[in-house]
Amino acid sequence: MDAIIITPHVGIGPFRLGMCREEVERTFQSLGHLRADNGIPGNPSYIEMLFMREHFEYDANSRVKFIQLINPQYSGNICIPCLFQGVDVFTTKAEDLIHTFSKYYSMVGDVDPRTGFSFAIQELELCFWREGIMNDEIIKDPGFLEMSEENQELEKRYFYFTTVSIGELGYFDFMDDYLGR
Repeated sequence: MDAIIITPHVGIGPFRLGMCREEVERTFQSLGHLRADNGIPGNPSYIEMLFMREHFEYDANSRVKFIQLINPQYSGNICIPCLFQGVDVFTTKAEDLIHTFSKYYSMVGDVDPRTGFSFAIQELELCFWREGIMNDEIIKDPGFLEMSEENQELEKRYFYFTTVSIGELGYFDFMDDYLGR
């Protein structure tokens, strides 16, 4: 697999909205040749590390209504581009990604791309989330500079989003209520 393509209203990579549970499982099994450690059957595939089974939500008919993809850097330095409209959503800084896409789409979520955790493009049912914040101001802060190099490197991953998700029509409408709109 050369890249994972994020296609709102359709799917992420080999997984599609509307798939039944059995189709999701067959897709995981069909990609089992992408084992993380020399094809040892007990090890998860790269796909299983990026699309954990619990990151799928199903509707009442057991059809996929939500898919979440994890940043490959969180899964053992897997190097695979994850592209939305040609932009790698996990190697582009969160702040830059939000500035780029907010030129074309209305976004809801946290107010400030420098300090926000969650941003959605509701018309596309596409959401970006990160578990921590990192920006150019923080990286210059004396408290950050006093951290060990190892901890600094861990914190730097928050320059980027942790997950990208898509949902069925209306999935991210809850963000209006969250924001008091």
